[in-house]
Amino acid sequence: MGNYVSEKRPYRCLEGTRQSPGLPSRHNAVADSHQYERQGIGISDRDRDRDEARDMAGSPVTGLRLDGAWGLLFRVVVGLLCVHGLTIGFTRADSVCFAGNSTGGEPVVSEMVEVKLGSRTVTCNVVRVNLRDSRVRLGVGLASDKVGATEDLLALARRKGAIAAINGTFFNAYEKGPVKDPVGTIITNGELVHKGNTGTVFGITRDKKGLMAPVRFKIIGKTNDSEKWPNNWYAYFINRLPTSANSVIIYTPSRGMTTGVGDGISVVVRSGEVVSIGTGEQAIPEDGYVINFRGSEESLASRFQVGTPVDYRLEIEDGTSANGIWAEVQEGVGAGPRLLKEGRIVFSVESAKAEGFTEAKILSQSYARSALGICESGELLMVTVPGARMSELAEVMKSLGAVEAMNLDGGASSGLVFGEEYITRPGRDISNALLVFVDGGL
Repeated sequence: MGNYVSEKRPYRCLEGTRQSPGLPSRHNAVADSHQYERQGIGISDRDRDRDEARDMAGSPVTGLRLDGAWGLLFRVVVGLLCVHGLTIGFTRADSVCFAGNSTGGEPVVSEMVEVKLGSRTVTCNVVRVNLRDSRVRLGVGLASDKVGATEDLLALARRKGAIAAINGTFFNAYEKGPVKDPVGTIITNGELVHKGNTGTVFGITRDKKGLMAPVRFKIIGKTNDSEKWPNNWYAYFINRLPTSANSVIIYTPSRGMTTGVGDGISVVVRSGEVVSIGTGEQAIPEDGYVINFRGSEESLASRFQVGTPVDYRLEIEDGTSANGIWAEVQEGVGAGPRLLKEGRIVFSVESAKAEGFTEAKILSQSYARSALGICESGELLMVTVPGARMSELAEVMKSLGAVEAMNLDGGASSGLVFGEEYITRPGRDISNALLVFVDGGL
């Protein structure tokens, strides 16, 4: 991994600010986490103009490399311009100064950046991932490889062989007991392992195209190869504890060994066929799943008999089949709200509420934050800030060059790993994470 990733962290200044090498590179996130379980339809986002002087000190600038005495003189001038910018301020929001070594075209780099927002300066830890590099791939990691478990973020990254990692979707961090269910959508290895109903989903396709959209999935089931009555069925969620008296929930091997649900009627499916029907908690087969029916939904279980062929598929809530671009998504994580779309800031209190968020910690308060951004250049940005309102986070992501951006879980969950160490240390174990691999990893 060390052959591909720079351990050096260039210092950058945006909008007339300048980062000193003496600034700390770690932030302890101690604020509250976010727990949401609401329905909502979000907004989306996309593109913006940017990209100027990325590698000024000792690297190509407008197609030229300056070496020897001229290179030294150039670096001095650049340094003076940075100091001058600190004094008078730059007029362009995306004006950038570099001080330090160039990244050398490495696919994954880390840097500390200061972004000036009016009279306030926000310090960011940033990992930039070149998705166009053939050595790079992304994955979603589950804590202890189970939906509902928790694990130290750095331990998760090391266990999976990731060179970088950022915490993912919200989860029920304050739930008593060992199971702390996630809230947002999670897709890994092309499988939907948790279904969320709020916020925005980030997805990455087989050819590493990054997507952000407020996509909502429906689970459409069938028996005897028919989706028509009386062979049709449906499910509310995948791999989570019931949250109401009436529910239909699918449990796959990503949940663990057993369902963890002590009531209702459970239909056990192996290799696409019902093998048993029982009550309460059941073992989850490695080559199948368990469908648990509770409350008023128990009547649906009558449509299943031992030997009945069973299957289910995903459909997007607007009624379209999930066989378009989202069928190509291999890894995905849902959180939100949306910050940028097509280079424009789209976050507002109203848009966040439309995505299903209602708490002040999302709408107006300042907390430690984590965010994802997609740049026009093909870079993925993984960003943490020690404290910002959501509107400020949107400004930060735009200044860093993102054209699409979304918020992730924050507060004490906010964490960022690079090169097998923390650059932002979370205040607790986390539920899931977006992982970056370079020519390896699991």
